[in-house]
Order: sequence, then structure tokens, then C-alpha cells
Amino acid sequence: MIHKISFSNFFSFMDEVSIDFVVDNHAPDTNAYFTDSFGNRISKIMTVVGGNASGKTNLLRSVAFLRWFIADSFTDLEPTQKISEKDIYQPFLFCEQSGPSTFEITFAIEKEIYKYNLSLNNERVLNEVLSIKKETNYWNKIFTRNYDDQRKEYSVNFAKLDLPSDFEKLVRPNSSVLSSAKQINNPHAVKIVNYFSSIQSSFDEMGAPNKNAYQALYKAAEFYHNKPEIRDKVEKILKSFDLGISKFEIQKFKRADNTEVHLPLSYHKRIDSEKEAMLLMNEESGGTRNLFLLLKDIFAALETGNIVIFDELDNNLHPLMVPEIINLFRSVNHNPHNAQLFFSSHNVQILNELDKQQIVLVEKDKNISDAWKLSDIEGVRPGENYYTKYLAGVYGGIPRL
Repeated sequence: MIHKISFSNFFSFMDEVSIDFVVDNHAPDTNAYFTDSFGNRISKIMTVVGGNASGKTNLLRSVAFLRWFIADSFTDLEPTQKISEKDIYQPFLFCEQSGPSTFEITFAIEKEIYKYNLSLNNERVLNEVLSIKKETNYWNKIFTRNYDDQRKEYSVNFAKLDLPSDFEKLVRPNSSVLSSAKQINNPHAVKIVNYFSSIQSSFDEMGAPNKNAYQALYKAAEFYHNKPEIRDKVEKILKSFDLGISKFEIQKFKRADNTEVHLPLSYHKRIDSEKEAMLLMNEESGGTRNLFLLLKDIFAALETGNIVIFDELDNNLHPLMVPEIINLFRSVNHNPHNAQLFFSSHNVQILNELDKQQIVLVEKDKNISDAWKLSDIEGVRPGENYYTKYLAGVYGGIPRL
């Protein structure tokens, strides 16, 4: 579970912004929040709203970048490759000398809270620290790595990771300590890398929303094939959303090159008989296909208790469907492990479905994005009509037309 994400000098964001999932005592006592073993109340839901090109996607991309860098930077980058060659990372775009990018993410695995700090530029990591907090409120550092620009070398402290004496030679300047230590099956690294690898996201490994529709459908179908209990739940939801689908099934199909794919099929009742007509899922409407893919990521997160990130969750979906998706995360039955939903939306009617501590507003001024939670604005009362006041421009984060 993510507690907080902060970053600076990242795509359209120049100055530091922080999104805190930990809420104060004014948050309502509902199943939309979870209390951890430290007594922190944490939101299971966070939405991001703002105008086009305001920075909503870049805000969500900060978590997707950390997921990739922590888990996969060692295997995805060549030793001399620039970090920015992966589309998932760019320093602030509108300043030639913007300096290093910084990130901090606080997250919990079981009853342990971790804090990961990272500072980097296009070529290398400048500072990297992992800390842990257990029974007390004190942070203990697990490892540190700092680059000395004058001496052109790193000073490190890996003692608590129980690593081989020559591990320092394995770590590349352009990759994380954790992705490097994962290669030798270090238990600390494996635990944290597995946590980040299980984050579900609408961003693929290159950082842009996944546009390969066929491959995405095949991947989702394989997931449903391997998880029949989830397949049954998703089928029930698809039937309840008035899409005309009576059931769906997965069939294995061999290509000409003998590779195997899982093909999703949907069935609709005929109007003149009891028989059913079959459609390939890629022949369904864009909204149905999108929902089929969304529910795969959602139920993968609900199963593990991790976070799922969606850019434009409402894309091709009827406005009435989005609250039902949010309710899956509020549900004690569907969400027993307290998974989180972090998403952007242009359907601002959704604001009245949420609390003020679950709404992030994003605005761009002079090509610089900024973000703040609705609860940070003085005078905003619980339960007021957020939708109406947002459209009236009371809160900011609205396009200037």
C-alpha cells in the first residue's frame, strides 16, 4: 500500500509536488479508508482531475516510473544507456538546465513501512536510499548510495543488505540497487522488487499507455484463463453492465509460427432462438474491450492488495460505470487486502462520489504543472457539491477556454 509519493523535475513538473494517501482525522469513517498497524488512515482511492495537457498523465507516470526503475532498470538498460532513452523518464521539459530529478515514495509491505529516496539525471543515479520503519516511528536506513561529482565515484553502505563483497561492481550508474540485487536473488531486493512488479498500470514498459490492442487482449485472456475464479467475477460484472454479453470464454489458438495465444470470445443471445451468437472480443465496442482490459488489472490488484494506476479510467466508458468500478475498492468483499486505485478522469461528475481527501487537482501555468489535494484548500467543507464548484472554477485545476 502506498502512503505517499513526492517528486520534482519530472516531465511537466518542475517544483516538488506531494500526493499523500494518508489522511487526517476529518476523513469520513467509511470503507474507502484503511487503518494500518501504525494507526495511519490511508485512502484506497485517489483521483486526478484537470484540463487537457495540465499534467495529469505525468503525475500518474511518477509511480509508473518508480515501479520500472526499482524493478527493471538493470535488465532494461544497457550499461551506457541514458535513462531518458526510456520514454517513461524525462526531466522537466521546458528548461535546459533543470538539474537532477528527485523522487520519494513511502509504501507498506505487510507490517513494515519503507521509504525510498532517489535523485538522478539522464546518465546516472546521484543519490539512492532505502529506509524501513517497523515497531517504532524511527526510520532505519537499509542502504545508501551517493555519487561524488568531484571524485567521480560512489560512496555506498550496503552492509544491511547481506550482499557479496564484490556487489558494488555489479551496480550500474543507470540502474537501481534493488534491480541489481534482484539479479543475485537477494531476499531484501526480491521482496521489494516483487512488490513494485505487481503494481498494475495502464502504462506499458515504455511509459506510454498500451496501444497494442490485440496483444493486450491476448494477455488479459491468458490472465483470466489462469484465474478462473476471477474470470467468473468479471463475467458477472460484464453481464450486469448491460453490454448484451451473456458470457465469455477463453480458447487457446495456435498461430502459423506455432506460438500459442489465448483468444477471448464473447456470447450474445439471439432474438429469434435460444442459441447464442459468438463474437471475438476485438469485435466488441471500444468500451467493452476497454472494460475487459481494465477489470483484469483491477482484479489483479484486488487479489494482491497492491495499487492499480489508470490514466483516463473513464475512456470509452459510460459515466455510470466509473462509480461501480470505484465501489469495488470500497467493498470489503471484493477488496479484503486493501488494494488502492489511483486514476485520472475527465468525467468530473465523479467528484461528488469521493471525499475531498481523495481528489487531486492539476493545473499548468507557463508550462509548469502543479498539483494539490482538494483538502489542502482552506474552507472546503465535507459533502459540498464538488462537481458544481469545480466547474465554477472555485478550486482551480480547470481549463481556461
